[in-house]
Amino acid sequence: MSSEIRVIDRQVSAFDRVEVSESATPTYDRDDGRLRAAYSANSDDEREYVFSVYRYSDADTFEVADGSKVLDYGDGVAHVLTPADAYGEN
Repeated sequence: MSSEIRVIDRQVSAFDRVEVSESATPTYDRDDGRLRAAYSANSDDEREYVFSVYRYSDADTFEVADGSKVLDYGDGVAHVLTPADAYGEN
């Protein structure tokens, strides 16, 4: 028995849209700007996200929309996949 795996490995910048499984754990490398994820190609929980950049400066908290995936944070900047429907459009 074998399984097909969907792989996402692409460069992203602010406001790019990408479909990713809600159950996936994507990663983001701020050095090369690449979003990476691997999950079952038969996944039935893909959702459209918008790659977002949050600036939280000296604060120790910041708000994201429900269902967001925080990919990376540090030095006052967080990279987040925000559900596209949080922007009020699809």
